[in-house]
Amino acid sequence: MLNANDFKQAIQTIDALGVTPGVLVKVIDLANDPNTDLETISAVLRNDGALAADIMRISNSPYYAPGTPHSNLMSAISHLGMGEIIQIVNLSLARQLFAHDLSSYGVSANDYWSDSISAALVMEALAKATGLNAEDAYTLGILHALGRMLINSVIEEKGFTICWDGQQPIEEWERDAVGFDFAEAGALLLEHWDFPPATCDVIRGQLNPEVVVEPVSVLGALQFTRRLIALTGLDLNNQGWQLPMADPFVQVSGLTPESVSQLVSACRDTFQSIRQSVDLGWAEAKA
Repeated sequence: MLNANDFKQAIQTIDALGVTPGVLVKVIDLANDPNTDLETISAVLRNDGALAADIMRISNSPYYAPGTPHSNLMSAISHLGMGEIIQIVNLSLARQLFAHDLSSYGVSANDYWSDSISAALVMEALAKATGLNAEDAYTLGILHALGRMLINSVIEEKGFTICWDGQQPIEEWERDAVGFDFAEAGALLLEHWDFPPATCDVIRGQLNPEVVVEPVSVLGALQFTRRLIALTGLDLNNQGWQLPMADPFVQVSGLTPESVSQLVSACRDTFQSIRQSVDLGWAEAKA
């Protein structure tokens, strides 16, 4: 059994992602400031060359469909606007975070990425439908399963040969195997990266429905998103799924099974467009 110190030590050594997680925090903070201009956002993004290049490439993809290809970062940012920039930074972060198989889970990089992107799209759609902050919701969807990367890293660093059997509930296996579930591990990693406490609290609380204190909240939306994706599949493409009539989030949010079905259909179309537009060379190589 691993302990908290093992995880804290592992967190300290996770530096392969460079400064991108910190840049995302800065961009979100700036985007929430009404006095921020696009030049300020551009100045922050220029500090991460790999991220700036990724933003340029994604912004010129068919999904964002620029009339004329952008030749510089400022042009791309001016065309996209604040909300889209946050999404692209999130997509770039997802490409880095989820580009490796989770061998201890038996989960491919492709499925790990799909789970995160589909959750982000559903969270954003739910936020727009219920009056929550769409940018925050999208980011939480991207990051909701981040803790699995940390758990997988710790298992590999310690030289363990333990693997999830696919039968036991995944969070139970995590607690049995390493003493932490992915929600707690993800919150620890985000705290290390200086994400806002509210974001860390939602990631930490996603497995605990009893901690929801507001009828409609991003935490409730995340918990519902996880239940929904379990029905629809990671690519939102399962057929014949049915929403339980007594789902607590649906009851308090004013959604209906019909509106949720339409939401999933729209998110599925967007998911496929993103998948075709965002270069996933690592996924194709592993296919």
